[in-house]
Amino acid sequence: MLKPKKKITKKELKQDKFVLFTLKARDFIDENAKLLVRVGIGVLIVIILASFYIRSKRNANTEANEMLGEAQMALNQNNTTQADTLLKDLVKNYDGVTAAGQGCYLLARSYWQKSDYANAKIYFKKYVDEYADDDLLTSASLAGYGDCLMQEGNVKEAADYYEKAGNVNKDLPMAPSYFYSAAQAYMQINDLSKAQELAEFIVKNYENSEYKNRAEILLGMVRLKA
Repeated sequence: MLKPKKKITKKELKQDKFVLFTLKARDFIDENAKLLVRVGIGVLIVIILASFYIRSKRNANTEANEMLGEAQMALNQNNTTQADTLLKDLVKNYDGVTAAGQGCYLLARSYWQKSDYANAKIYFKKYVDEYADDDLLTSASLAGYGDCLMQEGNVKEAADYYEKAGNVNKDLPMAPSYFYSAAQAYMQINDLSKAQELAEFIVKNYENSEYKNRAEILLGMVRLKA
């Protein structure tokens, strides 16, 4: 006489599934042992490289900040030769680091103060092209580049750079001065409509600035020439 089939409980079914999964997993591991070892080594290498990169970047930031501090101290002591050497090394060896960007601007300004406009332009432009992570330094670099162009007699391009400097952040304290420099430059090349536009913008938006009165005087001159 046949024995009645035993009813499989949910618990036994789960256990059977687990055993089956375990066996399949073991077979997969046996068949792909070499591949798994390679993947494990690859993951380990990625973790090591990522850790090394983070540590290297942290060290680079620390070293760059220290060098920037030394350069600023040299500038405060009017030791421009030492400061320039430090800043050049900083910009060259720590490219991309925030402190290197600040050093780039300081180096540009140092050259500008010595009337070395060719080199000043290089570093002002480098800051704008490769860093520009700070509105204050970005606008100052654009204006500094404009100053260099003015010294070279390139008034039209200088006017454009002054205007760009003001537009970086119109709320910055120096913004009205940049717009005023742009208006003056446009007036110098007889672009009266542009000079008037910027002068009127200063009068309207910077009521508490000393450049409001200057812009009003410039507007009068523009109207006389028109």
